[in-house]
Amino acid sequence: MLKLRVVLLLPEDGTITVKAGYPPDDTLAEADIAAARWAWEHNRAAGRGADTLPGAKRLYLPLRTGRTAIGVVGLDNDKQGPLLTPEQQRLLDALADQAAVAIERIQLVADVDRAKLAAEADRLRSALLTSISHDLKTPLAAIMGAAGTLRDFSAALPEPDRAELLSTVLDESERLNRFIANLLDMTKIESGAMEPNYAFHYVGDIVGSALQRARKIIGEHKTETDIPSDLPMLKVDPVLFEQALFNLLDNAAKYAPAGSTIRVQGWTDNGSVLLQVMDEGPGIPPGDLERIFDTFYRVRKRDQVRAGTGLGLSICRGFIEAMGGTIAAANRTDRSGAVFTIKMPKPANPPNFDASNTDDVGDLA
Repeated sequence: MLKLRVVLLLPEDGTITVKAGYPPDDTLAEADIAAARWAWEHNRAAGRGADTLPGAKRLYLPLRTGRTAIGVVGLDNDKQGPLLTPEQQRLLDALADQAAVAIERIQLVADVDRAKLAAEADRLRSALLTSISHDLKTPLAAIMGAAGTLRDFSAALPEPDRAELLSTVLDESERLNRFIANLLDMTKIESGAMEPNYAFHYVGDIVGSALQRARKIIGEHKTETDIPSDLPMLKVDPVLFEQALFNLLDNAAKYAPAGSTIRVQGWTDNGSVLLQVMDEGPGIPPGDLERIFDTFYRVRKRDQVRAGTGLGLSICRGFIEAMGGTIAAANRTDRSGAVFTIKMPKPANPPNFDASNTDDVGDLA
């Protein structure tokens, strides 16, 4: 048996550095560093027992793949004299070549992963620029047009026209504010800086608050709710949970026709509390269901004439998962339309919902 100390060196930033050792050792003398570098650069053995730099403590064998060396392995022991017999040298050369192939495969996988990440980063940058250029330009143009008309022709305009222009300024400003808030929320999610502030809340209260916030967006749509009064209270961050619901309502209002119904319903299933938002729109193409929550992803056919950033559903998933839940998208089976299902774990000992008892219960305000 070969009782050798081994050190593995791999290239990094234009030089070669120790990556592993047995026994653990990451310190090399200057002579050994020079021998390891020479073996790597010339794809030949160097150091102890070799023709080149024999004064080094270790023998350094290149890890060869084809014509190049992807690293170096250093060997030594406590004995005097030759480190290896010719037969042992041949055996270690073969092992080094096999190790080189394995390391190269790992590096190739890492290179592919880095390329995928770089491509995804480029896609996100492109989507972000496209989103910003559209979703900032459109409301800004409306605000500038309305404000300019009010400035230049206010005295000549009838009161209803002035009120409509002011309403346009306000509505488009709110749209801009939602867009910027979405960008900030997604930045927190992507950076891992999202820290939910948990408290016990009755789901019906959060649903009611989200519907109230979304009343202008819902517009001519009808709404139905079915939230049982005995539904267990959830330990959630009410701000994040309400925003997730708001985004689902916003999404439903965008794609369901005016006059159709948006339904919100809740129930329990074993150890979970489930909440669904259903619409009567065209539904989601099957090929898009897997990507519907991806950042900046928008369903091509139905989104060609819809304003939006492709952030709302991604934020929903980020918020719900940050609170320990899951969210899924599907198409309705009873008619056309999409259905989004939030699944939250039921707390082990939730307080009973009682409007007169607010101890341990959070405030939505």
